[in-house]
Amino acid sequence: MTRYIFEDNRVDREWNRLRMIERAVDAESIALLERTGIAPGCSCLEAGAGAGSIVEWMASRVGLNGLVVAVDKKTAYLERFGENPVRVIEGNLADVTLDRPVDVAHGRYVLIHNANDAELLRKLRSLLKPAGMVVLEEPDFTSAHALQPDRDEAVHRVNGAICKMFADAGLDPGYGLTLPKNMRNAGLEPVHVESRLHLCGGGTPIAEVMAESALVLRDSYTKTGLATDRDIDHYVARARDPNYWSVYYTTVSVVARAT
Repeated sequence: MTRYIFEDNRVDREWNRLRMIERAVDAESIALLERTGIAPGCSCLEAGAGAGSIVEWMASRVGLNGLVVAVDKKTAYLERFGENPVRVIEGNLADVTLDRPVDVAHGRYVLIHNANDAELLRKLRSLLKPAGMVVLEEPDFTSAHALQPDRDEAVHRVNGAICKMFADAGLDPGYGLTLPKNMRNAGLEPVHVESRLHLCGGGTPIAEVMAESALVLRDSYTKTGLATDRDIDHYVARARDPNYWSVYYTTVSVVARAT
């Protein structure tokens, strides 16, 4: 798998960043998962379990007679799950084997970090029961670069640096835009597709996530040659200013059925 861009983040700081993401987008993720018919006794897979909030929600829905498999390369934030119905697996999704296929799978902001996305999509398909359901959510950062409400040049340069950082790593900064097609190619037929343009005021959860990411990835952004330290400080200040509104990215979400 491609090296994760937040690999070197301090454990405590990464925990806080992941929790910020959960506060920002969990409600939308749960609304999508509700479409899958997840119910008591179901078996589920959470790919890239992060800090575990969706794992907790899945466990509350499937009950003790169900199963929730939580997969992540680092499981330090999942140690609180020590009993049924949750099973924690540390490692790469591509290497996961299960005793039985699952009814529902979910992944959020996982594929954009992996150049082997097609392999991972096929793997997800193989882990699902026939007609099993999957919900995937992926970002498109190119929308922020193209759709700024004003023409703040420093913010524009940082948005460009975000895109170039992914591109320089062999990854697609607009991955969300190709998600429905990629899923269909892997044998996952979309039944619901939506996109959420994150136009947010400063200090809101999405803006705070992006401010924190800019601080953590400062060196990666400046290394692109498109943004300076001063640009990043300006971007963070804007993201924390309630009077400033900006497009931060778009999330493309797909609910699909295994064919």
